[in-house]
Amino acid sequence: MLRKEQRNEDMMLAELVPPKVLPRILSRFDLVTLYFALIFGSYGAAQMAGSGWAGIPMMLLAAITFLLPCALVAYELGTLFPGEGGIYIWAHKTAGPIHGFIAGWLSWVPIFFLLPLGATAIVAHLQVIFHADWSLSTQVAAQCAVVAAVTIVSMMRLRMSQDYIRVLFFVSAATAVAVFVAGFFMTPAATPVDREITSLDLTKYGALYSAAILWLLGVEVPFNMGAEFREHKKAAGTMFLWGSLALLAAYLIAIAGVLWTTPVADIDGTTGVAKGVARAWPLGGAIVAFAICVAVSSQDVAYMNTYSRLLFISGIEKRLPAVFGQVTSGTRVPVPALLVQALGAIVVILIFSTQPNLAVAFNIYIGSLVTVWCTALFYLYFGIVRARTLFRAKYQSDFAQIWMIPGGSVGVWVVAVWGAVFNAVAIYYVFANPLTTAIAAPQWRTWLISISAIVAIAGVIIFLAGRKRASDVSVEEELRRYAAYTPPES
Repeated sequence: MLRKEQRNEDMMLAELVPPKVLPRILSRFDLVTLYFALIFGSYGAAQMAGSGWAGIPMMLLAAITFLLPCALVAYELGTLFPGEGGIYIWAHKTAGPIHGFIAGWLSWVPIFFLLPLGATAIVAHLQVIFHADWSLSTQVAAQCAVVAAVTIVSMMRLRMSQDYIRVLFFVSAATAVAVFVAGFFMTPAATPVDREITSLDLTKYGALYSAAILWLLGVEVPFNMGAEFREHKKAAGTMFLWGSLALLAAYLIAIAGVLWTTPVADIDGTTGVAKGVARAWPLGGAIVAFAICVAVSSQDVAYMNTYSRLLFISGIEKRLPAVFGQVTSGTRVPVPALLVQALGAIVVILIFSTQPNLAVAFNIYIGSLVTVWCTALFYLYFGIVRARTLFRAKYQSDFAQIWMIPGGSVGVWVVAVWGAVFNAVAIYYVFANPLTTAIAAPQWRTWLISISAIVAIAGVIIFLAGRKRASDVSVEEELRRYAAYTPPES
């Protein structure tokens, strides 16, 4: 680990270089829409509805036990260290460079599951639109085409790709409203409200709770683009407040709408929202399915943009070859990072095409995401406790720019323990029971353990390969090299 005085005084290249080469254009509304796009998915609401009215209390429980502590910690660390890279910088500063790499690696790997997840959802909805049942090879080809299209949009100037996300924020929210309205007018309700709407029984609904946490993952991800925020404290506060309210409202009304329109036994865990609307209005179902396709494409663009920044700063810090630390002169986006993400996602799609149907692959993506991503989030809760001790001087000198968890040390410890415990609970339950009956529990656990092992081994190889390169970096020399960039557009 780094010495205490080094941690307090040294600035990382990941903090110093990005402001020189990336445009600072993300406004408060940009961040609200980015946050919503990263986290909300209509297919998430459909899957939660598949377990009946228990989906609503499990979503609320996940919001209180997972979303809230994660947001509180990310808000403080994101304003304490407002640089590009989010959790990578936070873990590096509070636990040292090795842990910074581990946190960054575990936080970046989910992109290889998120993009296939989004592509799977889009292809499933395309089949709803065309009333088709495509062969597996056609579905795989279509998923790869979706990843390619999303990559092209992500390679545009950030202002253009972010405007795409801003517009489709309204489209995405409208899909939840559409199924709610359709359900409101269904008489009688296909799935009447029952006593499970008040159930908080984790012994019965543990797997559903883990799934709810998946659909709320991503709170800290916007800070991967920290150097591109116009302001941090106010912008992050607006993002967390209004983004979270919009997020929960969309999930809850979509879950209710799906249940009102569709008997619980008939709910499709991927396309349930569109099919729910179709039960009330067939043409409307096709329109909503198309709206979900474009909304999920904007979600994938948000994934590509935010996750590419972790690869970008790894190039800057020389954990990876320097080419990944470059941006194009015209668009100011890290194209090499985007291309690697797209290629990796396509490889994952091809690997999982060995599964007999979309439902199995879809749920393995979900389980893998919870396992890897939640492991990385332990660094949030460890980091916030360490930060309060290691950076007292910074808290005092930058007091106006830093948002702090209320309650002093007691408040920090309560939030950290609270968040870490339920983070562990989510991982436990995702291993305990498959998220779908289409795969047996032993095979399910074998997939999750195998994926976790592959992620760990790949991380060790990449860390060792880049260790010497990173240790030889001269901050002064690197800053001189990046000084050739013209100031980015704000």
